[in-house]
Amino acid sequence: MSGLYEARTLLASTASTATGTGSQVDDLWQLGGQHAHVAALALVLDVTAAATDAGDTLDVYVQTQLDGTNWADVARFTQVLGNGGAKRFFKKLSRGAAMTEFENATGLGAAAQRDLLGAQWRVRWVITDAGTDDAAFTFSVIVTPM
Repeated sequence: MSGLYEARTLLASTASTATGTGSQVDDLWQLGGQHAHVAALALVLDVTAAATDAGDTLDVYVQTQLDGTNWADVARFTQVLGNGGAKRFFKKLSRGAAMTEFENATGLGAAAQRDLLGAQWRVRWVITDAGTDDAAFTFSVIVTPM
């Protein structure tokens, strides 16, 4: 049975060696063609492989569009180290949380968030290779409307 509050994939499991951006996902909270009230989103970053050098890093961001044009970072997970192995991180974005003004080019620090819920979503990631052996990470991001 498919329902409103089931987990949905923002980024399918990806083996990546370079910085990138996933595909746009629309309408996370539609049920029977109707928009439903969503108070929060639970986000999960699942890193299934991080077996490179200690100095290699993976930074994963979740972005949304509030104006239909510009992408804004609303969640940044804890940085993953290349020799860190498998990890799973959880984060919750809440609709009712207080939000201060920010300039869109202002980056988020590690494990930070902005409690904003737009209509379009995507994942972007930054991989830093400390050496010359092509850092590689395998990871996915899912979201559950709440």
